[in-house]
Amino acid sequence: MKNIKYFGISLLMTFAFVSCDDYLDINTNPDSPTNFSVSVEHRLPALEYVLLHCYGGSGHLSSLIGQQIMTSFDTYGNRNNRFNILARWTPNGNGAESYRPYTPIYQEFYTNAGTNLQDLYDKAEKENAYHYMATVKFFRAIGFMLMTDLYGETIHTQAFNGTINGQFDDGKTIFEGALRELDEAIALFKQTQPAGATPLAKGDWWNDGDAGKWLKMCYGFKARWLNNLSKKSSLYKPDDILAAIENAPKSNLESTIVKHEDAGTGIEFPNIGDPNMTSIAYSWLTYWGDSKSFFVTKWYADLLTDFDGKGIVDPRAWKLIPAVQNTLTSAWELSDGVDTRTNVRNDGSYDKSTINAGNGWTLTSTDGNHYVALTSPGIVTTTTKEKDADGTHYINSGTFYTRPDAPTTLMTYSEMCFIKAEILFNKGDKPGAFTAYKDGIQAHFDLLNTKLAEYGTTDNISKQIIPQTDIDTYLNSAAVGTSGDLTLGKIMQQKYIALGFSHQNWNDQRRYDYKSDVYRGWTPPYEHTNAVSKDPAFPNSGDMFRRFQQCYIEINNNNISVEKSHPHALLQDIFSFPVWWDIAE
Repeated sequence: MKNIKYFGISLLMTFAFVSCDDYLDINTNPDSPTNFSVSVEHRLPALEYVLLHCYGGSGHLSSLIGQQIMTSFDTYGNRNNRFNILARWTPNGNGAESYRPYTPIYQEFYTNAGTNLQDLYDKAEKENAYHYMATVKFFRAIGFMLMTDLYGETIHTQAFNGTINGQFDDGKTIFEGALRELDEAIALFKQTQPAGATPLAKGDWWNDGDAGKWLKMCYGFKARWLNNLSKKSSLYKPDDILAAIENAPKSNLESTIVKHEDAGTGIEFPNIGDPNMTSIAYSWLTYWGDSKSFFVTKWYADLLTDFDGKGIVDPRAWKLIPAVQNTLTSAWELSDGVDTRTNVRNDGSYDKSTINAGNGWTLTSTDGNHYVALTSPGIVTTTTKEKDADGTHYINSGTFYTRPDAPTTLMTYSEMCFIKAEILFNKGDKPGAFTAYKDGIQAHFDLLNTKLAEYGTTDNISKQIIPQTDIDTYLNSAAVGTSGDLTLGKIMQQKYIALGFSHQNWNDQRRYDYKSDVYRGWTPPYEHTNAVSKDPAFPNSGDMFRRFQQCYIEINNNNISVEKSHPHALLQDIFSFPVWWDIAE
């Protein structure tokens, strides 16, 4: 079954880029599947892969903007590579780098996924395979919502209908359209497929064909999206969100947590070049050639080692922050976080040229800190190593989310807990909010432990299960606190930890205007706030990173439609303009 599903992945690009001549062929070779003959169970896994890569990749890019992770300069000391311009909030970049970060996510949805969605829907409709039809509605919903989260305005109404240079829709239209298609997906998942329809289990590798989990995931996304309307006073309905949460995942077993494998180099996804059985965070933060120098920031490390200023180390720190073993004492040492609030990246103390060339993971700085990259080794890459040459000490522990076999958390029970906690807190129900808040933290611990248990006995501290006694101690500590001292900031920061590399963290930061009383100690990067001259992307005092620039493919080939989409669409300051749901009303 696994081979069949990955065969489906290998077919996708053939369908996306099949030539016009191929469509005119009269005779069909039964041994060569075509766009018309391929079955629904072979189409679905390919689309799941692309959408997952698209969704996960957006989380990587927004984690740079949100100051969760930082990248060093590239091999040549270039401060303008595609990741640095996001991390240091100079998004216009330099030359080609000015558009490279904003293109892949757009291309993957519109080209690799979107052009294949209707074919899957039509094929499924012919056999009344309602659950496959539902996945298409869901894919369209999350794809378009992601596009409006990132770019604001995008082609929606005229997408995938053969229109050349389609017109852009505004954010409200896209948002409402995505919600409508999500409701349609819910209705289809509730239907019972007839006996002759292809079972969802034949093609689905996200939830192994469990339509009930898909349904709960849909309600989870509905709760997330409705909660993103918190600035829209006339549209924000907390009780509707709570009702959606009642139908969303209520345990980790009901969550959509996609499994991956450290499967070696045998299978790669055409046109992308990533090993398609490994985790999305691994692909973005470890596998790519220029992706081996990402580090956690001090702000994020402080969430795990000094939450709420109490100086208490969260047991999850050893799973989410890279660590090394001291070669003299064998003691484990957590990586220092890169303090983006200082000039550390420009004063000569932090530079990729000083990275240990022997493993590409540790950066020995001149500021007294030791930075360990997020890189996690696996059999898929033959040049990386966990231990030093004699095999006695770990030179990199890896991290929970960046290993090749790490899970990708699409929709989790813990997220629902934190949304519920936020709503109840804002309603004035602090005891109820505190219960949901603690449930969310516990659920995330349990999620980690479920995967960590698979590693069995190991001397890698990052792979060891977290003892329940350590969890209980933390949950009852001053860091977590009590219902009496619960704050919105604690809820949102614990949610930030639990969501991992999710673009929803950036959505939340924008919803709360990056406020330091919500995100304690957070500031924009030093290179932004202390620039010699105003960056044209943020010309006014207090401007924040609010959106992506439109994909350069649209700017170059659909310029008139782009210009009409927003008064500043073609101007350098577009990055500082909020998307529709981020505008207070």
